Amino acid sequence: MPTMPPSPALPSNSADAEQTLLVKSPLTRNWTVQALGGEALIPDEISDQRFEATVPGCVHTDLLRANVLEDPIHDRNETKQAWIGKTAWRYTHRFTHVNPPAPGTRCDLVCEGLDTVAELKLNGRVIGHAENMHLGYRFDLADALQVGDNLLTIDFAAPLSHAMAVEREFGPMPHEGHGSNPQHPHNMIRKMACNFGWDWGPAFITSGVWRPIYLEEWTYARLDQVRPQVTRVDADLARVEVIVRLEMAESSVRHAYGNTESLTIRATLFDPDGAHVAEASLSAAAGDDEATLALDVTRPKRWWPVGYGSQPLYTLRVELFDPGTDQTLDRWQRRIGLRAARLVTDADPESTPLGQGSTFHLEINGKRVYCKGANWIPDDCFPSRVTPARYRSQVQRARDANMNMLRVWGGGIYEDRAFYEACDELGVMVWQDFMMACACYHEVEPFFSLIEAEAHDNVARLTPHPSVVLWNGCNENIWGVYEWGEDWRAMRESERGWGLKYYLDVFPRVVAQLDPVTPYWPASPYAGDPDVFPNVEEHGNCHIWDVWNGQGDARNYLNHAPRFASEFGFHGPPTFATLERVIPHEQRRFDSPSMVHHNRHAGGQALANERMADYFVPPDDFDDWLFLAQVVQARSLALGVEWFRALSPWNSGALFWQFNDCWPVASWSAVDGNQRPKPLWYAARNFFADRLITIRPDQPIAKGDPIEHLAVYLHNDTDTAWSGEVHVASHALNGHEGESFLTTRINVGPRETGRVQLPFDLQLAQDRFLTASIGSERAFWWPHPDRVMPYPDAELDVDVKRSPNGYALTVLARTVVRDLCVFPDRLDPNAQISDQLLTLLPGERATLMIRTDRALSPRALTSPPVLQCVNAFGL
Repeated sequence: MPTMPPSPALPSNSADAEQTLLVKSPLTRNWTVQALGGEALIPDEISDQRFEATVPGCVHTDLLRANVLEDPIHDRNETKQAWIGKTAWRYTHRFTHVNPPAPGTRCDLVCEGLDTVAELKLNGRVIGHAENMHLGYRFDLADALQVGDNLLTIDFAAPLSHAMAVEREFGPMPHEGHGSNPQHPHNMIRKMACNFGWDWGPAFITSGVWRPIYLEEWTYARLDQVRPQVTRVDADLARVEVIVRLEMAESSVRHAYGNTESLTIRATLFDPDGAHVAEASLSAAAGDDEATLALDVTRPKRWWPVGYGSQPLYTLRVELFDPGTDQTLDRWQRRIGLRAARLVTDADPESTPLGQGSTFHLEINGKRVYCKGANWIPDDCFPSRVTPARYRSQVQRARDANMNMLRVWGGGIYEDRAFYEACDELGVMVWQDFMMACACYHEVEPFFSLIEAEAHDNVARLTPHPSVVLWNGCNENIWGVYEWGEDWRAMRESERGWGLKYYLDVFPRVVAQLDPVTPYWPASPYAGDPDVFPNVEEHGNCHIWDVWNGQGDARNYLNHAPRFASEFGFHGPPTFATLERVIPHEQRRFDSPSMVHHNRHAGGQALANERMADYFVPPDDFDDWLFLAQVVQARSLALGVEWFRALSPWNSGALFWQFNDCWPVASWSAVDGNQRPKPLWYAARNFFADRLITIRPDQPIAKGDPIEHLAVYLHNDTDTAWSGEVHVASHALNGHEGESFLTTRINVGPRETGRVQLPFDLQLAQDRFLTASIGSERAFWWPHPDRVMPYPDAELDVDVKRSPNGYALTVLARTVVRDLCVFPDRLDPNAQISDQLLTLLPGERATLMIRTDRALSPRALTSPPVLQCVNAFGL
């Protein structure tokens, strides 16, 4: 493997760069890409050809733009394109450098992201190597840069061939996660692991310049790193310690320019309204490479997660001056938030009805926070296609679903700055994994230095973001050596390091050094001790996969009582408009080759039918199947999340798998690969509501045991008490008025959960169900699977009227109507609906707003498969 350059680069943060002696010149145009050869047969139309390249980008997007690659997500085109990952590629760029370097000036090539193993040459001279997609690089161009025309080439090794060669050299290590994709050793190369295929994603093994690349000319010194640390924040005072790391030109170069004795560093803080609130400056002597400045803010405006307060952002500006010439050498500017984060993992002082263990909850600014959200994966197979606007839209969509946390999963990427800025602005906390997932990792060189440098680079890069409230060492790797296959379990007894040193030593050391105000946790799942089975429920955080993967329906979530559920999920297909783009019409049946191809969970389509059968008789009609599969996904996650919230304060968080998708696929996501919300998203908006009433068992149910005793739970995730009368009634499916059998007044304190026990002798026949209500909030309990419930034929009066932005669809229920959905995307792929999964009692009315700029047929809007409910699929 090539050796790593000595100085990883961070993204340039210079503001108003034209006013400083540091000048950044983006290299975005005049790029070409060509295949260099490899282990696979390159198609004739690509071999020996050069194509215009877009930077940032990758080979796949460039070949798509040149119309020499079929759309890889359509049907099974992906299977024809595996050769790309076995091919070496050359990116070439020509640029003109007009002026010779001034005395004391240095010019660097800064690469924020190279994918992945590369050799770089300027004018035929090797200027450096790269071998980590997750790491920025900076190369001193020195004598290679010439006045006039310059030729930059970046030769990328074939990534799959490289990973397999490294595996042969260093020995195999266990790796999982591939689903039905080929079992490629993603742990042998520092690259987005899911690039090799995951159980929800395709194997598009990319190469290219995937993040910005530019020339940076600087004089005397530059700001190499700025790390703001909020070391104190309360109602009276906040202290921001600004750690500044400098890179100095060599001594001989410094003497050729200006004052060589000292530099001036100034830090200025502006409040959210732009007012100047604090300033500090100091002199750094020649040779000093790090300095700390302290800024104090009286009566600070603190940053809070959404639902707990506002998200004020201060602007921090750091400037580097040469006092000898009074010129600005460099400038850095970011928005920061004043917040304190703490992970509390204290032992329970005494046993509780749910057992005895240790807590796992977050405190922000001293206030305990219940974490509601989902896991985040790369939003596109080709991450360079994700724009800042798309990041903002997706994070807004999470917030609109009442989520306050996204977990950036460790098999993807350390996300783009735009993602974290959106989270900062919207109050969505980030649980940030290091990029170590479902694998064992060598602890020898060159792996060790590559992974340590990656940790330094990304922790430093993300420190300004108040939304990043937790660093996590890995995804499932410690759990794997306890419970997965024989090769995994053997690693625990092996003398070879398998990654534990990263999680217990390297990563916590880096976080303590660079971001000590943000807590660290070694793994997900993890019990707090490497000698304790990691995936226990009474300690730490856990993953729950024995529901979707196991036997029995989603009620098996009721077997569990996690302190913090950081991963659990249930499958569901994407929206029809998304499927329509990629599944040929003749293959629109649940088990067609194309549908199976767009489900990477091994056996996932068959398992989807098995889980559907827990509720329904799986239908033959594809439209009905699609509807019911989406209903089952939404219901199942609602059952699980509402149960976990009912267990608060024992339980302190529920992050389901997963929020988004990277392509059109049947998966565990709430938002599909074309950014269209599935019914699960609408369900999440309800089960993550600040105030939630639900009916669940009065205690966890052992697997296979009947549910005998019920309770009503009220989870109050607000700062004010929730008071009122709780009414519980039994209803018949035939539409007769409900029989109220319990009314009680309850007062639930702020951030607390209340409970009302239901009668132990309560029995519900197949034609009956329960409601519990307080004010306008209502919960249902359906005791039996739909397939045995004698639903009436749904009788609806539906009125469709034009509205300024589309249509208003008003429904009046004449019978019980369960899980009513309207899918306007079947008529207009861009149409949006205000709500889904409505359950109405006889006489109730609801209005759905449809946003569209097309004229839609009222008859189509009010008929299957656009309008559906589950009444048609009961007994």
